[in-house]
Amino acid sequence: MRVVIGALATTLAICSPAAAAEKMTGKELTALLGQGKELMLGGPGKGYAGSLTLDANGTAMGQVKLDSGQVIPIEGVWAVKKDKFCRTWKGGRDAGREICETWVKTGPKSVEVIVGKRDLGTNSWN
Repeated sequence: MRVVIGALATTLAICSPAAAAEKMTGKELTALLGQGKELMLGGPGKGYAGSLTLDANGTAMGQVKLDSGQVIPIEGVWAVKKDKFCRTWKGGRDAGREICETWVKTGPKSVEVIVGKRDLGTNSWN
């Protein structure tokens, strides 16, 4: 019985979304964002929610609202570099520093945002 349960657990792990995680390529990021895009940030259970408008000219503006009620404005510039979404925001904890994110697909219109080994949250779009 243990062998069957172990085989089932292994099969489930191999088929799980986390095991099948696929990073977006630079080509995919450019196709998605190159003409501009409205992103939804976070959402239920994430601790924050907001939106971010990425313009085709490489500028961005939006905001997030933390579950605590604090509103954090987002403004700055962005670009796709190799297979990463790179951004430099004017404010916040990363103010003035370029941060390059890896976007890992979680669905046809959503990603988890990763910097190094840190999961920064969820982006989605229509």
